Amino acid sequence: MQRFKGRAEQSEPQQDPLRLATATVLLEIAYADGEFSPAEDGDLVGYLKHAFELSEEDARDLLAQASELRNKTIDHFALTNFIRKNSTLSERIEIVKTMWRIVYSDRKLTDYENYLVRKLADLLGLEHHVMIEAKVVVLQELGLASS
Repeated sequence: MQRFKGRAEQSEPQQDPLRLATATVLLEIAYADGEFSPAEDGDLVGYLKHAFELSEEDARDLLAQASELRNKTIDHFALTNFIRKNSTLSERIEIVKTMWRIVYSDRKLTDYENYLVRKLADLLGLEHHVMIEAKVVVLQELGLASS
């Protein structure tokens, strides 16, 4: 966690901090309903491969390190603050769209999932209407938007 607060850890070879922070935040979303489903895994790995131009193996390695970080502690503010300072607005919008894809992968949204996406989107510096627009786009993609 210290690497997101300015001090690098010296143990094993580390992932790029932006990639690791992003993967950890998305993994937190994936576990928000208490289970990490295969559909959520596919959405998360697919995003990591596309966003960071990773191979399947590299995306899985990144996810494993994110899981280790998540199991030690989760500091939403430190992670999202690092992402906000090191990514563009459009990149942060794509992260939030991926959050919505993950929580809707089982075609239902729990109150906690909704709360957590909204909280993290806010911490990422997205205005409320931008977060809602991202949600609507994903609902349309998934065929879940009502007319």
